[in-house]
Amino acid sequence: MFLDVLDEYKDIIASYDILQFRMVGASYQFVAKVCLKNQTELHVKDYLFQDGTRKYSYHWQDEQGNCIVRWDNAPHHQGVSNFPFHKHLGEHETIAESPPMKLNAVLDNLRKVIKYH
Repeated sequence: MFLDVLDEYKDIIASYDILQFRMVGASYQFVAKVCLKNQTELHVKDYLFQDGTRKYSYHWQDEQGNCIVRWDNAPHHQGVSNFPFHKHLGEHETIAESPPMKLNAVLDNLRKVIKYH
């Protein structure tokens, strides 16, 4: 499932390393480092637990390791209207609203930036 998504975006992906992948029943743990063709990186952590809850972080960074955008659902920004879903923007990681994200939605966003800039 995750490999199919990564393959769908090979036009913007230079390479990737799967750091962890584990499935037990319907639950999974997926951790990857994705190197993009514009020299940026996407660090992926996506977990689905046995009780159906999901925890994720998609951290997109520049060549120096500075945050461009990180989408996550950690419950630490209660002031966001669609808590716990949010994103961190830029080097100062300004908090903004975000819909719940999945890998393909993140890569859709990155494709728009990478292919057309």
